[in-house]
Amino acid sequence: MIALVAGLAFVALGVAGIQYAPAIVAAQHRQGMAPFEDREGENTAIDAADRIRVTKGTGVVFVVVGFALLVYGSGVL
Repeated sequence: MIALVAGLAFVALGVAGIQYAPAIVAAQHRQGMAPFEDREGENTAIDAADRIRVTKGTGVVFVVVGFALLVYGSGVL
């Protein structure tokens, strides 16, 4: 039962992360939560497109883990 609830939560959070990735990155930028832009004299700036891609990728991982928990909790495996 706990696996089913956790699976649903992971799927919901993952889908929300995929859907709202641009808004999440924009909110991070407004609040000054930017990544390191200059490390040891190198220009290693991470642009918004990369941050959105990583946020969406994290959402996909959440969805996959959620589905795995749902399958496990339902007793299929």
